[in-house]
Amino acid sequence: MEIPIKIKKYANRRLYNTATSCYVTLDDLAELIKEGQEFTVHDAKSNEDLTRQVLTQIIIEKEMTGRSLLPTDFLKNIIRFYDNKMGPSLTDYLDTMMKA
Repeated sequence: MEIPIKIKKYANRRLYNTATSCYVTLDDLAELIKEGQEFTVHDAKSNEDLTRQVLTQIIIEKEMTGRSLLPTDFLKNIIRFYDNKMGPSLTDYLDTMMKA
């Protein structure tokens, strides 16, 4: 199994790829995903894992380009599941469906 690249996120919102020793953008991270490269994003100071937040940010940026992939009703339903006991089962279901 390949070791994920560690990306550091600094307070100024800059992202630093420790494997290539250079700053990267959200678009660069999206390209890594398309290439099948695994990475994690951590706060440079606290080392908190920010991977999920950055992935969500990439999706938001892609949605704002005009070619929306996620239907409005789907997004509303996801928001509803955040305060619902069934939330974890939605996570499992979505993960299974995307792998299929």
